[in-house]
Amino acid sequence: MTIISRKQREKEMRRRNILQSAEKLFYQKGYEKVTMNEIAQETELARSTLYLYFKNKEEIYLAITLKGSEILKEILTKNFEKGQNGLEKIEMLTKAFIKFYTEYPLYYLSRFYYQVPFNQEYQKIDDLNKIRTESFVLVVKAFQEGIDDGTLQTDQDPVKSALILSSLIQNVLNLTPTTKMHMETYGITHDELIDYTIDFIIKSVQNYKKTNR
Repeated sequence: MTIISRKQREKEMRRRNILQSAEKLFYQKGYEKVTMNEIAQETELARSTLYLYFKNKEEIYLAITLKGSEILKEILTKNFEKGQNGLEKIEMLTKAFIKFYTEYPLYYLSRFYYQVPFNQEYQKIDDLNKIRTESFVLVVKAFQEGIDDGTLQTDQDPVKSALILSSLIQNVLNLTPTTKMHMETYGITHDELIDYTIDFIIKSVQNYKKTNR
């Protein structure tokens, strides 16, 4: 191994350690309460060294968000391929969001935390927007396939339907205090609401003349 390749590997390892430390702090304390100094301390690096890798904590959070978006896209792609028709693909994509939320809570938060105002001049912004677009296109494609194969109602707009589906899933995963209050009053668990939401979505979009579910 050459000196250059060894140094490059060490640099990548240190970058991963920074991100892992930042992920831990963001998840424990929330983005707003974490400082670059705390990230440096958690990583056991001098603050000046930390700035050699990232300009600020926004750029660190962007890197975490990008990783989360890559994970989500991979799960969506795998689930999309499991569906035999448009209706099944919608169901599998819906379950992909749930899987991402359940198995990768930190990345779920970063992926959908829109209050962080990412600077559009960051180099990785284009990569992030590309992955998010490709993930959304999968949902649009599933709706279009369902319309074409007759398993979904034919009067639907695939883009608007994909937007509604994405928003609905996010809202049922990120419950408001009022929603939680009503759920407690009626004895409804979060898992029950999630399962009901999936069933509600499928029943709302399917073509009953074509399917028997």
